[in-house]
Amino acid sequence: MPADEPAPERKIDLPVPIGHEVKGLRVPVRNADGKLEMQLDVESATRMDIRNVKMNTVSIQTFNEQTSKPDIKIDLKSSMMNMDTNVITSDEPIVVSRTDFRLTGDAMEFNSKTRHGTVMHNVKMVVYNREAIQGASAAQTPKPGE
Repeated sequence: MPADEPAPERKIDLPVPIGHEVKGLRVPVRNADGKLEMQLDVESATRMDIRNVKMNTVSIQTFNEQTSKPDIKIDLKSSMMNMDTNVITSDEPIVVSRTDFRLTGDAMEFNSKTRHGTVMHNVKMVVYNREAIQGASAAQTPKPGE
């Protein structure tokens, strides 16, 4: 692909026929170079109509773009995925975690194309090893007169 052409838009396709339930679904999502970007593990999924898939007990694992190591994990009890936009929404408690934090909330919206999400209602965050994070931040902050 020439450098001036935009990368093709990544789309997640869940192999769930309309009106049917599929159990034990694992969907790897790869970038244009074949590197694993994300993996969805779904206990059960039901295609409600052409656009919407209802998912129960979902775990979304994202991978670091540079290192390809697991990065952020999102756990959802129940959610809905719009197949046109690949946006996943949940109106039930969610957990977003990484080795250095745990974020919880009562609802969320996650755009799986951009890997950006919004957590809403009763949001709480616990940061682990805060001293190391503050130390790294302080080391990057210029001192007066520098």
